[in-house]
Amino acid sequence: MKIGMKRWLFLSLAALTFCVLAAPARTKPQPPDKWQLKFTENFSGKELNPKLWKRIEGNPNGGADWQKNISTREDLVELAGDFIILKGVKNQDPASDSRRVLCGGISTRGLFSMKYGKVEIRAKLEGQKGAWPAIWMMPDKSPNGWPNDGEIDILERLNHDGFVYQTVHSAWTQSNPQDPPKMGKAAIKPDAWNTYALEWTPEKIVWRVNGKATHSYAKIGDSRERWPWDAPFYLIIDMQLGGKWVGEVDETTLPVAMKVDWVKFYSLARGSKRISEFARPASRAN
Repeated sequence: MKIGMKRWLFLSLAALTFCVLAAPARTKPQPPDKWQLKFTENFSGKELNPKLWKRIEGNPNGGADWQKNISTREDLVELAGDFIILKGVKNQDPASDSRRVLCGGISTRGLFSMKYGKVEIRAKLEGQKGAWPAIWMMPDKSPNGWPNDGEIDILERLNHDGFVYQTVHSAWTQSNPQDPPKMGKAAIKPDAWNTYALEWTPEKIVWRVNGKATHSYAKIGDSRERWPWDAPFYLIIDMQLGGKWVGEVDETTLPVAMKVDWVKFYSLARGSKRISEFARPASRAN
């Protein structure tokens, strides 16, 4: 009987030891993401801040569709006191520019870029046939070319759609657009002010409209083909016109505009660790 009891105790202790050893090690929980507002661009001056923004020069003779009608003509980008207006117009001066329609855009290329963080924009997107307003991000450096070095589209609206597209582009998404889904659609208040946000971390990208998460794209594995978004990107805001995707422009309905009230830039931290590589330019904004 005593021998049986000893054996039972031995087996019990052995089983307990096995369970303890076999139990997975507890991992320390990751601190929650904290977004710290770094600065806001209110477009409240009379001119663009040259240390942050520049007008986009298009490429009418080549390049992508979005570049065909972009012009640096000053009247296509107007500061209206408390917001900026990016216009699409019928060209009234074909002698100086042969394009039938023209549109304006701005970017931070060569002036400011960020790696991880959050961008938030309050904008009003007017709808017209052939209108294609967009807010998006491209890599500061692109040695491997598009789409290998990535693209992040915060929003694109086509024509009179009551929604925006939210998309990422990479070498992987070109041939695997559903693994995971590269594109989402988010309902908006058409022709009204909406707030759009992009939250970009080392593990995923999340889109929001008016505070609600609407789409996400998660990192899977360590392949740069699948995830090229570990490098600095700059911001583009433009009122595009025409192209294969959006279709022909109805010139009789122009002008059309995208208005932007403000752009806010946030850095990302977890606990005391700063995750973003974020350089604030010398700016009038606070």
